[in-house]
Amino acid sequence: MIVFKDISKIYNIGDETVYALDHVDLTIKEGEFVGIIGPSGSGKSTLMHIMGCLDIATEGEYDLDGQSIDVYTDNELAAIRNKKIGFIFQSFNLLNKLTIEENVELPLIYQGVHAAKRRTRVAEALAQVGMSHRRKHTPNSISGGQQQRAAIARAIVTRPALILADEPTGNLDSKTGEEIMALFQELNIAGHTIVLITHDASVAAQAKRILMLKDGKIAEVRDDN
Repeated sequence: MIVFKDISKIYNIGDETVYALDHVDLTIKEGEFVGIIGPSGSGKSTLMHIMGCLDIATEGEYDLDGQSIDVYTDNELAAIRNKKIGFIFQSFNLLNKLTIEENVELPLIYQGVHAAKRRTRVAEALAQVGMSHRRKHTPNSISGGQQQRAAIARAIVTRPALILADEPTGNLDSKTGEEIMALFQELNIAGHTIVLITHDASVAAQAKRILMLKDGKIAEVRDDN
């Protein structure tokens, strides 16, 4: 599904050249659950942004489902992000003026899905994450764990093949974090490919494969596949 071939992301800061990613080779197969761990500044977010087609590499080639992303226009990349990839962030990124079900519905509106079908898909996604009873609430009226569940529902409502999660338990207490990780396990069993970025070794340990990112370089830590 994901193949990085000699990927680098380079920033020129004054006279200094900084490698956020330094000649990374990486393959993630369909159906995998991969945890990527590393300290702050190691390049984790840069890696996810490139993987999610939110940014492009300075050097190297990124193949997604057997096709180099270099061939796509900006509009085509936006469509890939909307249909093929589900994003989950530490800060939830929910809109407080909308209800939970309206937040979850947004990606389907962008896709042009018919209203009746949207309602069905939203209900299914909310049920999958245990949030049907909070569908009429706004984000600022529910707990952090419930907000993250809503964010996960929004990510899966388009039925993406790939889920990218950036520090999804970072703003949660340990018990709620465990519940969210159990939900990721369920999503993986259901067939989603999951790449989870974290600085927490205990969170990464729940993935089937762990990669360590340090100073822009990546190395295998554990593979249970």
